Amino acid sequence: MTGHRITMLGSHDSALQEWLCGHPDGHERGALVLFRRLARVVNHIPASDRFLAVHVIELTGDWIIDSSSTHLTINMRKLPDIYFKCETEGLVLGFVHNHPVSSIEFSTQDEINELNILHGLSGCNGEASILVAMTLTDGRWNSRIRQGHSPRSVLPVRHLSVLSDKIDLHGITLPDETPEILLRQEAAFGKPFNSKLHSLRAVVVGAGGTGSAVATLLARAGIGELIIIDGDDLSGSNMNRVRGYRAKDIGNNKAVSLKDFIDSLKLNIIVTAINGYLNESYEAIDALSSADVVFGCTDDIAGRNLMNQAIYYHAQVYIDCGLTGRVDVHEDGFPYLRDHRGRVSCILPDYGACLRCQRVVTDEKLKYEQAIKDNPELAKLDPDTLKREYYLVGGGEQAPGVGPFTSATADNVVATFMDLIRPYRSISEELRQDNIWIDFVHMTIHSNEPVDDPNCICCRTHLLLLRNEGKYRLEMPILGEINGPE
Repeated sequence: MTGHRITMLGSHDSALQEWLCGHPDGHERGALVLFRRLARVVNHIPASDRFLAVHVIELTGDWIIDSSSTHLTINMRKLPDIYFKCETEGLVLGFVHNHPVSSIEFSTQDEINELNILHGLSGCNGEASILVAMTLTDGRWNSRIRQGHSPRSVLPVRHLSVLSDKIDLHGITLPDETPEILLRQEAAFGKPFNSKLHSLRAVVVGAGGTGSAVATLLARAGIGELIIIDGDDLSGSNMNRVRGYRAKDIGNNKAVSLKDFIDSLKLNIIVTAINGYLNESYEAIDALSSADVVFGCTDDIAGRNLMNQAIYYHAQVYIDCGLTGRVDVHEDGFPYLRDHRGRVSCILPDYGACLRCQRVVTDEKLKYEQAIKDNPELAKLDPDTLKREYYLVGGGEQAPGVGPFTSATADNVVATFMDLIRPYRSISEELRQDNIWIDFVHMTIHSNEPVDDPNCICCRTHLLLLRNEGKYRLEMPILGEINGPE
């Protein structure tokens, strides 16, 4: 699969559509969009940069020399200040306009305008300069990319995604024929659905009970590119609940073994595996940033904390899952499940409470996890002793890995993802899209209300949203320096 990818937040899309289509006389309007470029390499997956829209500049007043319903002439003398901003802040320039009466396709005049802008841009900032061009027609976006060293060559764009409370993909190419394995999916959701899935790159962090099921379901559903991240080896105790593994895989890395299994299915998918952990592997963090959709399928709180921050920096969809429960002893002396629930958290940059506000990630849980990692013997102590003697809050939760519960949670993860691509759910007022729990003991579904924290830097103040990472990945020196364009 080839082509770069463009991502806009729903708020940027709404502002642009309102501006471009709002001329009182129906004339063309224009805007400049400044992008962050993520161009981090993932082994064994074709290069595909992500361009994240970070700032919109409406072209008003003396920006406009002339306009009509079929053309727009802008004042090129005002562009050098924008060129300088792009150079000093490491941004990519985008030129955006609408076609009120013509087709969504780029016109001959559009090409002339793009070449003129790119000529000035590359003259100021060098031949490595990039220009993103976008047109809007009847609510649909068309896009392409040019580079200063070969301005007349057009680089294809795989898709332009708009992230609001769903994923809206523009510029998708439909195939002439649908693969047999996807025919029933097409019957349920329509022909564009499969093509949209195939255009996306997904990363699954954690390849255990839920992660192995999510990864194999995504592969069979037709996701285009799949990255599996896990530093653990498969153990015999995992085999009751995982999908895709064979006896010969016991003792081998989970991510690598699962990749081999998916490859053996001969599906139309590119899959790669990373044997490592997010907080320890630069390769894993870079792969994470390259994805359109992130699936968190790990019980590692530190890893969840990283993903929870990364999706705001990188403008990604994040679907996280987990299980919790409690085992008691029945009067007959045998254990029984007193509580067992599976959670699916669906978070988009502009929409939904983050994992901290959902109380999935807390400083207490992070402290407890690190303490157990440093001293595994603490895991044997009861919660009261841990709190009294070690000032640790945690322990006591039990979520035994039982196949039907991990599989049902994973199934709901992928069903939630599909609903973002082609909405089909009718959710009751008691449920939240960003937080749904399935109670396997009482057979109920419920949502938890998030913490009302107006100062949350993730989902409330949005201090991390589209933020430049600077020198280090996620602005954390421990994660190493960023290599390549940023």
